[in-house]
Amino acid sequence: MTAPILSRILEKQDVLKALARYAREANQNDGRAAATLGIKRKTLRAWLDGTDPPERFTLARLAGFLKRTGYL
Repeated sequence: MTAPILSRILEKQDVLKALARYAREANQNDGRAAATLGIKRKTLRAWLDGTDPPERFTLARLAGFLKRTGYL
């Protein structure tokens, strides 16, 4: 039972690391990167800072975007 939980944590961290890389490399400010993702700048900052991580369904959508753009 421990392995699946650890696996989910690692996947979440992978998505958030890819998001940070996207935000850094996309040549966009936080506001524009957030708009591209369809979220508010404040939400993007909270995700990147780890203060309010995305919910599971949002994380899945985010992972799909990052896969399509080559960041994951």
